[in-house]
Amino acid sequence: MTRLVYCLLFTISAATWIHGGIDEGDTFEFSPFIVESTRLPSHWIDVAQSVSVVRSEQIQRTQPQITLDESLQGIPGVFILNPNNYAQDTRIAIRGFGARANFGIRGIRLIIDGIPATTPDGQGEVDGMDLGSAARIEVLRGPSAAYYGTASGGVIRIITESGTDEPFLETRLTGGGFGLLNWQFKAGGQEEAFNYLISGGYLAYDGYRAHSKTENTKLNGKLRYQISERQHLQLVFNVIDFPLQDDPGGLTRQEAMDDPRQARDRNLQFDGGESVRQERFGITYGLDLDDLSSLEIRLFHTQRDFSNRLPFESGGQVDLDRTFRGSRIAYKFDGERTRFNTGIDFDNQDDSRQRYDNLDGIRGPLVLDQDEHVRSVGIFIVNETELFPNVHLSSALRYDEVAFDVRDDLLNNGDDSGAISFSEFSPTVGVNRRLSDKSAIYATVSKSFETPTTTEFDNPEGDGFNTDLEAQKAQNFEVGTRGVATVGWVRLEYNLALFHVDIEDALVPFELPEYPDREFFRNAGESTRRGFEAQLRAKLGAGFSLGIDYTWSDFSYDEFTTDSSDFSGMRIPGIPRHFGSIVLDYESPSGLFATWQTRLVGSFYANDANSERINSYTTSDFSMGYRFETGNWLIEPFFRVSNVMNKSYSANVRINAFGGRYFEPAPSRQYIGGIRLRYRF
Repeated sequence: MTRLVYCLLFTISAATWIHGGIDEGDTFEFSPFIVESTRLPSHWIDVAQSVSVVRSEQIQRTQPQITLDESLQGIPGVFILNPNNYAQDTRIAIRGFGARANFGIRGIRLIIDGIPATTPDGQGEVDGMDLGSAARIEVLRGPSAAYYGTASGGVIRIITESGTDEPFLETRLTGGGFGLLNWQFKAGGQEEAFNYLISGGYLAYDGYRAHSKTENTKLNGKLRYQISERQHLQLVFNVIDFPLQDDPGGLTRQEAMDDPRQARDRNLQFDGGESVRQERFGITYGLDLDDLSSLEIRLFHTQRDFSNRLPFESGGQVDLDRTFRGSRIAYKFDGERTRFNTGIDFDNQDDSRQRYDNLDGIRGPLVLDQDEHVRSVGIFIVNETELFPNVHLSSALRYDEVAFDVRDDLLNNGDDSGAISFSEFSPTVGVNRRLSDKSAIYATVSKSFETPTTTEFDNPEGDGFNTDLEAQKAQNFEVGTRGVATVGWVRLEYNLALFHVDIEDALVPFELPEYPDREFFRNAGESTRRGFEAQLRAKLGAGFSLGIDYTWSDFSYDEFTTDSSDFSGMRIPGIPRHFGSIVLDYESPSGLFATWQTRLVGSFYANDANSERINSYTTSDFSMGYRFETGNWLIEPFFRVSNVMNKSYSANVRINAFGGRYFEPAPSRQYIGGIRLRYRF
C-alpha cells in the first residue's frame, strides 16, 4: 500500500513537471458509452452493478496484442496470472471467481460479439479472439448468473470493430526479444447495406523459458447485412490453428531462484504441451417489431479438436473432440419508464475424450474412452423500471437446468457411465440513483451458482464422475458510485465499489501423490470475500492523462475441513490482499504518444494451508510511438519495453501444486518494436 502511494505521488509530480503546470483553460469531456453486458443496453452511469469498459486505444495501441491480460490489467477486482504459458491459457479471476483454474478460464462468462465463448459446463477460452480488431471490452464484476447462468462470477464481453464507411486495409508487424514475431492484418468497409471486417494473423514465439514455444494462426470475421430498415443479419466466424504450444511446467522456489529460464525436467521428459484446432461461427437475426419492441434469434456452432501431453505416464495424453452449439431467442421491450428483455438459451456440449499413456512423449495404450454430454436450458427476464425521476430499479431472474451425462466406451475395467444434474434460480435486484447528469450511486444484491466442469468432475477414485462434488453457490452484496467530475484543473472519471460475497461449497483444486500434475476438485464448506475497488481516470491537460486502480481483497475460508486438514480461517490462495496499477499516458496533436504503466501486486498464498507465501512485486512497462499520415497512408512505428526494471517474479502460481511446484517465472526485461500501416481507399 505504501509503495502504491509513493508511485502515485511520483507519477503526478512527474506529469506536472513535464507539463510545466496545467493550463486551466484546457477542456475535456469524457465520452459517454453504452454498456450491453446486462442484456439491457444502458448508459454506463445508470448500471446498478460494477462495470468497467476498456476502449480500443487501450487495447490496440503499442500492446503486443497477444493475450487478454494486456488489456485488463488496469481494471479493479480483476487479477490475472499466467499470460506467458500458452499451453495453460491466461488465468483470470474477478473477485476471486476463476482463481481456482490452473489452466483455462473458469467461473467467468466470456462473450465475443454476442456469441458465448464459455461452454455449458463453465469452461472458457479466448484463444480465438483477435485483440487487433477489438473495439471495446466490457467487464461486469461480481455474480451475474441472473443474466447468463452458471459460471458467471463475472462477465467479459468483447465487441469487435465494424467496417468503416471508407474501406481500408491494415497490417501490423511486431518483433522482439525471446523470438517474438507477430504479424496481423485486417480489412473493413461498408458497401451499401453490407458491412464487413476481416482480421487475422500469425504468431511465433520462442518464449522466455525453455520448452515454451508457441505458434498459431487466426482468421476472424464480422459481417452484417441490413436486410431492411427493421431487419438485420450478422455473421461472425473464427478459425484457429495452434499446432505448437509447449508447457515448461512449474518449478519449486529453489529451482526458480537457481535458473528461472529452465523447464521442469518432467515436462521435458514427457514433452508437455498441447495443440488446438477450432472453427466457430454464429448467426444473429434482429427484427424491430415496432418502435418499442424487437426480437433477436441467435444460433452458433463450435468445433474444437484438442490434444495435450501431460508430464506423467498413466493417462498423460488426452485427445478431445468437442462440439459446442446453441441458440437463443429473446424479446426486448423499450418503453418510456419500463424496459425488459426476456428469452431462453439452449446450449449443448458433446465431448469425445480419450486418454492414453504418455511414454516419454510417445502415445501409449488407450486407458480411457468416454463421451461426455452437457446440456443447459436457461429462461431469463431482465427488467428496469423508473420508480421516481432519476431512480431506477433493475431486476433479473433466471432459471437454469444443467445436465451432465458420461458414457464409458472402454469397459475392460467396468462400466463407469453416469449422470448428474443441477437446477437453480438466480435472482438479482439493484437500485441506481442519479445524483446529477454525470454521477450516480447504486446498490445490488445478487445470487449465482457454478457447476463443476467436466474436467473438474475427474474422479480421484477411478473413471466416471466424482458424484460427491456439489455446485458452488454465491450471494453478493454491493454498493458503489460512479461518475465524472471536475476538480480544479483535473477532469476526473471515477468508479468505486464495496462488496461482500458469501460462498458455499467453493470448488477447490488439489493434487495427489499418486497422480502428480493431475488436478482433482473438492468442495470447501463456506468462505467469505470482502473487498473495495477503485478506478480513477483523470485528464490532466496538455495531452496527459492518468489512470489509477486499486483493489483490496479480504478472502478467507470460514469452514473448510478435509480428512487430514482443517483450513478454516485460512486466506483463499491465488488472490493478493492488495493490488493495483498506475498508468500515465501522453498524446500529442503532432502524433507522438507514450505510456508508462506500473503494476503493484501484494503478497498472497499458493496453497490452502497458507504455508507457501508468494512475495509482493512491482513491475513497469514503457511504450511510445508516432502516428502520421501521408496521402492515403497512416503509418505508426512503435517501441515497447516490458518489465523495465528487470524484476524477478512469478508470472503464474499453480495453486495447491504437489511437491512445491508453484512457480512459473516471468520474463526478464523484453524489448519489442513494430510498425502499423493502414491504407484508406
